[in-house]
This record gives sequence, structure tokens and C-alpha cells, in this order.
Amino acid sequence: LALLSFWLNQLVEQPGTLDNAGFGHDPEYIVENFTAQAFDRQGDPRHRLEAARMVHYMDDDTTTLDQPFFRLTTTGQAPTEVRARRGLIIGQGETVHFLDDVRAVRLPHAGRPALTLNGEHLRAVPDAGILSSDKPVVFRQGHSAIRAGGMYADDQVLKLTGGVRGLYDKTR
Repeated sequence: LALLSFWLNQLVEQPGTLDNAGFGHDPEYIVENFTAQAFDRQGDPRHRLEAARMVHYMDDDTTTLDQPFFRLTTTGQAPTEVRARRGLIIGQGETVHFLDDVRAVRLPHAGRPALTLNGEHLRAVPDAGILSSDKPVVFRQGHSAIRAGGMYADDQVLKLTGGVRGLYDKTR
């Protein structure tokens, strides 16, 4: 009976397990209706990130976003807007991952119709103006559609990879 009491006492007094950094995976802070805006050197808007909810975790330095919205503005080009169900920022925020039901739209500009992208993952590097994905994407412009296994886009280049297939409708 004494041995059983000693063993039970040892079980009760053991501390709960924590991760290797010494922190539990609990939110460090939560922000509702979050908006962050960045400007270029001339003071013009460069990019804006919004989310219904932002949660930061100290143990792995990640930030999750609910219903994120991102707008990238490049001088002389049409703005690009990205929406998704979820977002993830790792570290200091140089890269934002948009996840689940991603929809990106390059708005109409200079007589060109809107160009839309649909997929499950899109990575944005806001300060560099880069959007990329290593997952399948579908581009649509009017009645034309292009499917690709991945993509990379910056201010001047759009590169499609992985079994690119498309249907171009020249009648519209």
C-alpha cells in the first residue's frame, strides 16, 4: 500500500509536457478585424493584408489568418487581389501562405479583362511582389482557361509549370 501511494504521488507531481522551446501551443495574441498596409518610397500603397482574425503562436513563431484578403499594387499595372479561407505567416512576415479555396484576381486594366486564378495554395512575398504556388492552379480570362501544376509571377514574369494545358477562346 505504501508503494502504491508513493507511485500515485509521483504521477500527480509530474509537470505537464511542454514543447522543446518550453512553451505550450497557446495563442500569444489574437487580433480581430486585422488590417496592415505597406507603402512604397513615394508614399503610394504597395500592399495591404486584412483578416477577420489573426492568431500568433510564440512556440513556433507562426501566425494564422481567418478569411485573409491581400491586395498588391504595382505602379502601371492592374492591382491583384487574393482571398482564401485560411492564411499562414511564418516568422517575421516576409511570406504569406494562402490556403484552402484560394482565389486571386488581377483586376481589369488598360482594356484587358480580369485574370483569375483558383487553387488550394498560393504563396505571396509582398515586398518583392511575388506570387507562386507548387500546387495545381487554374487561370481564367473570359472563356479561356489554363491549368498548370504550379506557377510563379512577379511584376514582369508569369511562369507556368507542370503539365500546362489550356483552351484559348479567341471569339470573345
